[in-house]
Amino acid sequence: MATSAPWFITVEKDLARIGIKNPAIVFDVGAHHGQTTLHFRKIFPSAHIHSFEPAPGNFSELKSNTKGKDRVKSNELALGSSRGSVSMESGHSDQAHKVCSDPENGGIPGVRMETIDFYMNKERISCIDLLKIDVEGYELEVLRGAANAIESSNIKVILAECDFNPEDTQHTYFNDLWNYLRSKDFSFFGLYDVIHYEGLSGIGYCNALFIERTVSLAATNPTQD
Repeated sequence: MATSAPWFITVEKDLARIGIKNPAIVFDVGAHHGQTTLHFRKIFPSAHIHSFEPAPGNFSELKSNTKGKDRVKSNELALGSSRGSVSMESGHSDQAHKVCSDPENGGIPGVRMETIDFYMNKERISCIDLLKIDVEGYELEVLRGAANAIESSNIKVILAECDFNPEDTQHTYFNDLWNYLRSKDFSFFGLYDVIHYEGLSGIGYCNALFIERTVSLAATNPTQD
């Protein structure tokens, strides 16, 4: 059924319309200095937020910015498809550090990596209501590390950074993200925080929202404000 409600203004408003008004567990993967963590803490007053930032300098800022904030757990580690130690490539800014496929070229060695499945089991988390991922092209590896949670329908909503240029190695290509999540019974819902590069047409990069099938079914008859 079609609706004329204004969509795609903010993630939180759209989540409320599809029945997720008060998420209990939120993951902020690639938390940088805690900007999104603190935003989620403000708009979701009941949520417990687990933040993940592997770069030491960024984590220090994250820890400082979230110090004394209840409902926030900060983790100095990367998330991926396997557990172990990885290297990170230093980006052109502290927002662009990323896990590097060639350890010999890593500017930040010895970074601890875990999987979402392992972390959920360790922390006794049964379900993630909102999983936000911004890891500079490593989004699919993070999702592969959540295979059990996804298979069990224990991740309800995924907000992941992506772009529309298959040649851009700094971001995950939208089609790859969509094809992977579609095969896991997620529906593509909308785009947020859309950035256009100066002098170029089309979308540079953005955050794409995907919702799990059972949530998608509830969203077919959303309530309006």
